[in-house]
Amino acid sequence: MLLAYLGSGTVVALLYFQFANDWLVTAWASVVLVLFAVALWLERPIFLHQALLLTLGAVTRGIMHNLFGASYFTGGTWTGRFFVLGSAITILFACLPFAFRLRARGLSPTPSKKWLAAIVRRPEQFMFFAPVVLLTLMLALKMRAGMVTVSWGLEGVLIILLALAVNERSFRLTGLVLLLLCVGKVLGLDAWGLAPRDRYITFIILGAALLLVSFLYSKYRDAIRQFL
Repeated sequence: MLLAYLGSGTVVALLYFQFANDWLVTAWASVVLVLFAVALWLERPIFLHQALLLTLGAVTRGIMHNLFGASYFTGGTWTGRFFVLGSAITILFACLPFAFRLRARGLSPTPSKKWLAAIVRRPEQFMFFAPVVLLTLMLALKMRAGMVTVSWGLEGVLIILLALAVNERSFRLTGLVLLLLCVGKVLGLDAWGLAPRDRYITFIILGAALLLVSFLYSKYRDAIRQFL
């Protein structure tokens, strides 16, 4: 266990000094993906634990530096503002198939605390909410005011589609909460403070998103009830 943690820690430290500050979150997310693959291949819980810890580190890095750090705002290019953090989010989402397979394998959790053991038993939950938090914050901070609600609405629809594909109740509820947040934001802020063009775009896209979700729930009603 000591050698495994020292080896992974050495790789993480090497990336910290070799990669540009903005790209470090993407580099760490790539290591998370590798750790998940190794944990599945070797069936060793220690690599799963490391992947979850580094995911927390990558999310913290993304929030503290890429979203709120001074160098993030001085990048001055579209690539620096969206593609860097977006690539990290994509890689973290790519860990979900490995997380689902590790849950099915049922690797024995070693943490003594119940909440830590629950995270290890259900790693797909952690690997879903971590990139969702990053993505939601990125859209809130980096999209112009008129497009934040639209972006959240599209994100909510994609999350619901993912939830229907993998039959996960928590994913589905997250998408619904995000859509309800959009509706509340429209009624409380957007309807009064947006420019007319942005207001119409928001209403049209959010309305289409809600109609699509309603259609999906009607079509897959029986399947959804099995997972309530």
